[in-house]
Amino acid sequence: MGELYNPFPKLPKNIRQIGDTDQVVRLYVEDYVNTYLKRLYPAGNQTLRVGLLLGNTENYDGTPYIFIDGAIEMEDAEVSGEKIEFSENAWKKAYRGIEESFPKRTVQGWFICGTPSSQLSPLNYWKQHNQYFNGKNKLMYLNHGLEGEEAVYVTSEDGFYRLKGHCIYYERNQMMQDYMVTRKDARRVESGSHEKVIKDFHQRMTARKEQAEAGRHMSGILGTACGVLTVAVLAGGVVLVNNYHKMRQMETVLTSVVPAGTANWSDYLDKLNQEPDFVIEERPGNVFPTGESGETGESYAAETMEATETMEATAAGTETMEATAAGTDTEAASVEEAVPSASAESPTQPLVGMGKESEPGSTASPKKEPADSAAASATGSRIYEIGDGETLYGICWKEYGNLKRLAEICELNHLDDVNHIVAGQKLVLP
Repeated sequence: MGELYNPFPKLPKNIRQIGDTDQVVRLYVEDYVNTYLKRLYPAGNQTLRVGLLLGNTENYDGTPYIFIDGAIEMEDAEVSGEKIEFSENAWKKAYRGIEESFPKRTVQGWFICGTPSSQLSPLNYWKQHNQYFNGKNKLMYLNHGLEGEEAVYVTSEDGFYRLKGHCIYYERNQMMQDYMVTRKDARRVESGSHEKVIKDFHQRMTARKEQAEAGRHMSGILGTACGVLTVAVLAGGVVLVNNYHKMRQMETVLTSVVPAGTANWSDYLDKLNQEPDFVIEERPGNVFPTGESGETGESYAAETMEATETMEATAAGTETMEATAAGTDTEAASVEEAVPSASAESPTQPLVGMGKESEPGSTASPKKEPADSAAASATGSRIYEIGDGETLYGICWKEYGNLKRLAEICELNHLDDVNHIVAGQKLVLP
């Protein structure tokens, strides 16, 4: 016989709603029972086919839930037109069939199935319902044999009324399948009708499961992306903070190197941009600019070397040159005679030439006595007073535009060292 299974401790999960949900009684009819009732038509001389609805009742939160998972036809029931009578023999056979095919199931009501052309009215069977199924929440199922012309009525505290709707649920109901096999006269639905519904339901459930999986996968991806983005934002913030501190340090360094009196670094840069790329400064020493004659530094160096060599030769033969000048030039002799007389007449007159004046207490004296101003004027020479920072090379260049007369100046002024001159001294220039 059929496989036994426990009553429903919980509501079925796979259901299909028929009509609206009733607020007083909740009815759940198993799919095989629903199929059996819809295909149970009167045959031969029969006008009606009646039977019992089997199942159990559960209460959830004060609401009765009726579960119908079995249906058995009453045999030997007397049916005359719209009048139905259940004999004692019919009840015995019915209870025997319940014990064999639907154990542990109780009677929850009855069903009446008529021909497709019949019009069943619950008022015609109200008396039989109260007679055989007196009690609360007892069902009466009416089926005219046409699709969509089924109705379920129930007794309650308020009377006898039609349910607004009920649910079809899908379970592996082996008991009802076995009973339908034994009832060969009962029309069974073609194989695959309910299976198609179940298949469609499973397809919808599979699609929803795939959607849920895709949603979870997308949520995981979004969560990972948000995590990566958060880490990137934090790293960027750390880098920005470090760069800010470095910029502040650099600003401090730049501020420390700005010259005094400069309020803004940009203003200082603008001031530097406006200044020339080079600055010419005058420094004491052997530094001479290029003259207008076009001589370059190379020609100046060559002339300097030539003048140095000439001066050395002049210093070596100073005595010979003096003797020759005394014997051959009368004007030079007169100059020699004028020098001591001038010195005798004016001992406080400053000497001119490259030699320094002897300091008090000093025993040093120049090798040659320089000519004085009167002697220079007698010979037609000029007197030049040396200024601060001037050199003999610069004076020669300034007066003659070259260094060709440097040796002659040294000879006239009895100079042994071309670099040994001081400010305030006077030179005899040819």
